[in-house]
Amino acid sequence: MDRSSLRWCCCALSVLTATLGRAQDLEEITHPLDARRMRTSSGLFDPESNDDALRIGPGATVTLADLEGPGEIRHIWFTIGAEHRRYPRSLVLRVYWDDAEVPSVEAPLGDFFAAGNGMRATVSSLPIEVTSYGRAMNSYWRMPFAKRARLTMTNESDSRVTSCYYYVDWMQHDRAPDPVMYFHARYRQEFPVPEFTPYTVADIRGRGHYVGTVLSIQSCNGEWLGESDDRFYIDGEATPSLVGTGMEDYLSDAWNLRLFSNLRAGVTIYEPKALDQRMTAYRWHVAAPITFRESLRFEIERRSFMTFRDPDTGRNATVDFVYRPDFLSSVAFWYATAPAPRFWDFPPADERLEPELMVETSQMIDRIRHGDDVRVELRSNRAMGATGGASRKKMTFVGNDGPGGWFEVPFAVPRAGVYSISVFQSLFWHYGVWKVSLRGPGFDAVLDPALDFWIDPRSDRANEPESTVYGTWCDHKCGVHTLPAGDYVMRFECVGANPQSRRRGTTEPGYDLGLDGISLRYLRWQGDLREWLREHLGRAEEREAANVAEARRVVALVAAAIDEYRRRNGELPATLAQLAAAVPPVLPAGLGPRLPLDPWGQEYRYAAPGTVHPDGFDVWSVHGNSRRPGGYLGNW
Repeated sequence: MDRSSLRWCCCALSVLTATLGRAQDLEEITHPLDARRMRTSSGLFDPESNDDALRIGPGATVTLADLEGPGEIRHIWFTIGAEHRRYPRSLVLRVYWDDAEVPSVEAPLGDFFAAGNGMRATVSSLPIEVTSYGRAMNSYWRMPFAKRARLTMTNESDSRVTSCYYYVDWMQHDRAPDPVMYFHARYRQEFPVPEFTPYTVADIRGRGHYVGTVLSIQSCNGEWLGESDDRFYIDGEATPSLVGTGMEDYLSDAWNLRLFSNLRAGVTIYEPKALDQRMTAYRWHVAAPITFRESLRFEIERRSFMTFRDPDTGRNATVDFVYRPDFLSSVAFWYATAPAPRFWDFPPADERLEPELMVETSQMIDRIRHGDDVRVELRSNRAMGATGGASRKKMTFVGNDGPGGWFEVPFAVPRAGVYSISVFQSLFWHYGVWKVSLRGPGFDAVLDPALDFWIDPRSDRANEPESTVYGTWCDHKCGVHTLPAGDYVMRFECVGANPQSRRRGTTEPGYDLGLDGISLRYLRWQGDLREWLREHLGRAEEREAANVAEARRVVALVAAAIDEYRRRNGELPATLAQLAAAVPPVLPAGLGPRLPLDPWGQEYRYAAPGTVHPDGFDVWSVHGNSRRPGGYLGNW
């Protein structure tokens, strides 16, 4: 590295670490600040008006801020009211620096704020803080710019954003820093999955430093999905200089994953291991950024365990460290000396989300059949907030006096397929326990024999005061089912009460229910996974056999070339690089002037004198595992 490049890297790293450090320990505000504090917000400068939010129609884009620099964005805050339940993924945040036509920030709103798959979560980290059931989103990433900053929001759903409240807090400077480090956040996903390939999180060109990852997964299989290693290829490396030990290790956890949110890493969404398990996690590299001068490629393996039913025995069998076709998505965060071009196209909303049948029960009260002693009516639903089906702040309240009460919700499934079914509950302290079943053409199943709608309002302190007054919203998954097309009825039947549930003002048990809606997500990526896995394992065996044959072929050719080198020069080459650079060449065409990697992406090994051949040399492939010498493929 030349002195100017070294000086640039040191300067960039010191600026970033000093900036983030000061932001965390409050040092900056003890010094004079040579800047003017500025703000752009959705509020109107009218003290007589409370109309402080933007509306965004279906397919529309609005400009949130257009700032004249030089300056630096310090804080962005959002709270959203939307009719689309998956608005965190259907809304797209974009930020353009200076006069760039390509946005440097381009991500679904929720994924940028560390909650993927159209879900919401609470986050408590250094640059991202999200509170109030995911309703209040705050970014503290520092975003300097030299000339201009333009922020936009696009509603890619087919329904309205009824309220978009926001602040953009920034500092206006007299002159821009040199160099300006431009903030980037780019979303990516990949499905269908190319077989035998890693997932690429980022493929960056130019100078900069990588500072964070948000990773989301929808699982194709109920087995553990976290064995995949992380790999960073810096400045065109053929083999990665930074290699990890597993997905949960990269995410700063260990031995599985669980929900947590810390300053620099966290798991914000983690459903129980099952088919269609959804998870989101983040890892911020702010304490140790990954610096690069020319390029950076960041990959994560797709390999872990999978379980399938063996057709010969009828029993479940588990296979280890196979490629999985999970639906992966991510946001890569980095700083660069210039706004970066796109390294792949941004997918539209209908590719970012599965087709979803939403049964909005609050909008179909007159169609819900119920028993004579059951009362079905609209009630306030502040537990959900101004989002999703509760954008009108209404839910279906079912008043019920005891076991045996029932009601039925009709709906149509337009196409046959594999569906993940959820009941959006509103939990409260006087609600009961209900059996949930579904019947339709050729389908009749109990989805949950005893779904409890009660919650202790004192158990979740983070949700107060909502939990004590309005209840708590919950997405309860009722499994993955293969459904024929046709008309269906979901039946709810009261089977009892939680021992602690009490009817208002009495000591009698409470048997009521609050329902926010029903979801059926069509898992287009699921298909016949058992058949895919059977065929995949067969192809994997064929691929491994071909790899072994190729490694043996190359080892034989290299060994012959080493013998020829010794015949010509009277000595063995010191390294394989020396062998490959020999003039005239001794390696066959196609193997020089730089020896390729072996089929497992690792360098061929060479020792002279050898261990197997102490009077000569050893050359070998480690066969994808350097810790198991018994599997090496060498000249013996």
